[in-house]
Amino acid sequence: MSAYEEKPTSVGERRRANRRDADVHLEVQIDSESIHGQAENISTAGVFFFSRDPLKVTVKLHDGVTSQSYSGKLVRVERLSQETTGYAIEFDRL
Repeated sequence: MSAYEEKPTSVGERRRANRRDADVHLEVQIDSESIHGQAENISTAGVFFFSRDPLKVTVKLHDGVTSQSYSGKLVRVERLSQETTGYAIEFDRL
């Protein structure tokens, strides 16, 4: 494969925007009062469901000097360990 050929893209790398490392404090406010959906499965430990309603949020970024707010929606939640959960939020616009 030459340097000019496109490399195959895995499903995990189909990003619409470039990422960069960030070291800023953030606060997320949940704006949706409720969402409605359809349960796929349920147990005594929890429920897994689907919804067409977005979970709307406001993200406040604080870099120590300034603070900015962005509206968006929660698009992914990933349990990384017993103590840590990752959240992906898609901004409405920047």
